[in-house]
Amino acid sequence: MNTNDAQDGSAPSILPPDDLEAKAVRWPTVLGVLSMVYAGFAFLANGCGAASPFMTPYFLTLSGLDIAGFQMAPWLLWTTVGSGGIGMIMAIVLFAGGVSLLRRRRSALKVLKAWVAITVVLTIVGLGLGFMAIEPNVQMQMEIQKATQKLVKERGGGMAVPTQTAEEMRSQSKMMLPLFGLLPLIYPVIVGFLITSRTRLEDAEAWED
Repeated sequence: MNTNDAQDGSAPSILPPDDLEAKAVRWPTVLGVLSMVYAGFAFLANGCGAASPFMTPYFLTLSGLDIAGFQMAPWLLWTTVGSGGIGMIMAIVLFAGGVSLLRRRRSALKVLKAWVAITVVLTIVGLGLGFMAIEPNVQMQMEIQKATQKLVKERGGGMAVPTQTAEEMRSQSKMMLPLFGLLPLIYPVIVGFLITSRTRLEDAEAWED
């Protein structure tokens, strides 16, 4: 029963008293935990991305494909490794921001704002590099396709290997790249919206430095 209702003479409420202050401060915990989990997955994903130029030939060899002539363009190789490394660093920054948010530190909002801004810029740059890498990736896919056809033929397989022309691969890449290239913006945009609202900024004023 709500005691305030009894004191002012109004009809007693059958609902428990609302602790609005407790509800208001839950958002740092929720956002902090989500950011830490997201950062963990991002760290692993970017780590795999950075290692992919070195691991791909190994796995292709294990599958039995003849990739003697397989070679990724040097600029694409180091761009892939570099972007993966930067992504891992940004994941660490996000994780640190999430921890600070759980501890109700004012610096958490500054860290998260910086993470949002840098991530947006990096995503746009990455999208541009993705379009530049379409042609080298198409050539690589064509080589893998030819090696697969050769392997099936040598082993006497009667199964037809699905094939694509280079133009079909280019068209598919141009269609899918904007979709998947912009997906990493979803969480940063959500975080940016949440941490810049007036209510949450007012909450943060009471936190420790």
